[in-house]
Amino acid sequence: MSGRPTTTSSSSNTAILPGAKTLQEKLHELLTRLAATIELVKNWPESEGDDASIHVETTTKLIAAIKAVAATVQKVDHTVKNDAALKTNLQECLVPLDLLDLLDHGNGLNPDCFSRALVKEALGQLAGLKRRKLALEMLGAAVQSGLNKRDAEAAKEEEGNKRKRSERDGGSKVKVEEEASDAVTEPPAKKKKGNQS
Repeated sequence: MSGRPTTTSSSSNTAILPGAKTLQEKLHELLTRLAATIELVKNWPESEGDDASIHVETTTKLIAAIKAVAATVQKVDHTVKNDAALKTNLQECLVPLDLLDLLDHGNGLNPDCFSRALVKEALGQLAGLKRRKLALEMLGAAVQSGLNKRDAEAAKEEEGNKRKRSERDGGSKVKVEEEASDAVTEPPAKKKKGNQS
């Protein structure tokens, strides 16, 4: 177990445990050995007649490959058991139920096919979200444009109403001022006091 500090991944903001790199290397080694063993089985030679020596040689290679796979599985197990934080982190990983169903039924579908289908579905959903986001942005822009137009028309109408009021108020002010000036310039008529015979 190395004493390297825990670092943070830039893509997902999850902590990378120190033993994770070692586990990844061991798992890569295990997959490589499994692939080599599968190739031995796929390319198993056919014997012609009573010549069994070819099977002995191939069987020896197969047994060695299986032992190498078993040793690598033990290394993976040892890596996980010796790192408590890594073991806890692995136990908390969420596994899609569809993948478990595929593994349980053993219908011959490779988990890689499931992963590709899952990625394809996720990309399709992401494209759908992008389309919806674009549609909502267009709707928002249209609504904002309508609101701006309505506000502009309301401001124009208010300005017209103010002008009409000022013209109406201006005309009545002129009349009031004229009446006030007439009252000031013409003194009231005085009645003459006198004796009438």
